[in-house]
Amino acid sequence: MLGKTKPVEPSVELLQQFTPLDEAPPEQLAEIARQAEWLQAGKKSVLMDLGDTDEHSIFLVKGNILLEAADGRKRIIKHTDPAARSPLSRLRPSRYRVTALTPVQYVKIDNTLLDRVLEEEEASEMISSHYYVVEEGPESGGDTDFATQVLAQIYEDLHQNRLLIFSWQPASLPITARILDEKEESDKQAGLAMLDPVLALKLLRKAGAGDGKEIPDRVDSAVRTLGIEGTHRLAFLNLFRESCRPHTHFMNEIFRNSWEQAIAVSRLASELALEQGLVPVESVALAGLLHNVGKLTLISYAHNFYREVSLEELKSCVQMFSKETGRMVLTHWNLPHSLVRGISDSFEWSQEHGGSKATLGDVLIAARLYTRFTRKKKPLKEVPALRKLGLVDPRSSRGQALQNLVIQAVSEARELLRLERKPAARNPEPQQAQEA
Repeated sequence: MLGKTKPVEPSVELLQQFTPLDEAPPEQLAEIARQAEWLQAGKKSVLMDLGDTDEHSIFLVKGNILLEAADGRKRIIKHTDPAARSPLSRLRPSRYRVTALTPVQYVKIDNTLLDRVLEEEEASEMISSHYYVVEEGPESGGDTDFATQVLAQIYEDLHQNRLLIFSWQPASLPITARILDEKEESDKQAGLAMLDPVLALKLLRKAGAGDGKEIPDRVDSAVRTLGIEGTHRLAFLNLFRESCRPHTHFMNEIFRNSWEQAIAVSRLASELALEQGLVPVESVALAGLLHNVGKLTLISYAHNFYREVSLEELKSCVQMFSKETGRMVLTHWNLPHSLVRGISDSFEWSQEHGGSKATLGDVLIAARLYTRFTRKKKPLKEVPALRKLGLVDPRSSRGQALQNLVIQAVSEARELLRLERKPAARNPEPQQAQEA
């Protein structure tokens, strides 16, 4: 590895702009900042060569670099490009030569540190029809990788009005059965739909379709707009056309975890909204339910992929692209701007959102973090939203109560739908499938 080392000031804030580091816990990010190599190199310096086996990843902080593949393909990346948020040439041996086109600053991070983040977290820039990733899997036989193909397909399907997002069938089936049994009470139908993030999203979209109607920010409003029969029809079609029960264990676990995460975050968000006077509470609960729409979209396309997708492939894709996939879907489907903004803000836990008054983003950040805290978790003073809400210490009585509410919310939903009980766990997402 060539390149001239100079004292570049370590910065947690700089690391937080990169994926997958943007969702790393504060204490983990601080450790990475201490252990990372903060480097600077002159023009024409080779930062990484073809065939390098060094188990480190490079993130571009400032300047322009050239990626050159063995087959002659070339790509220029500027530090302001969306692609610069991701590691440069992660595979080993390296399939690219990385050369500085200008004086550059970059960060070199041990891959074992990044792997820890991928095991614990989830979360790049807006995907376009010209999206391009230069990496290819060693076993791909020349095909582009899973993320590249699936993101291109999502973009095309979204703009062709054929986007496919699956409900988790074990929950969708009893929800739909109960909705179809309900002939009069729209509020009961809405309450049931709030147990399925995919069905809730489709009800909102359908209620705002045609004649310039505004998309509602509450599911009960959507159900009233569609009426009993319209709600019955959509719920039925969602179950029989767009729900799934994956055959592989890890895919089924990821769908189940995503459903449980949506239920827990929605419940915690509504509880915090009541405390903070954030209204309407129903809209906050909806934002919590839909916070992981990006992940739901990605895993739906993984389920339908032409080959079996590995756990590591899927985790990496969700980690890198769930935020912007979700924002793209919600924006294209014309959901209220305030809801989309709040959900997007919830991925930026290290930033201030608004003034001293709690925002939707603050509430969602706290709800998301508290669904994965453990009782021994140390205080997180680095998270502005937690400071604003007085929830820095998960070991406090209020922190413990919120963690209990996570278990209660999921347990009540499972009991209502008569789902098979899972072994008791502190966190609704087991370690192997944690992405959120």
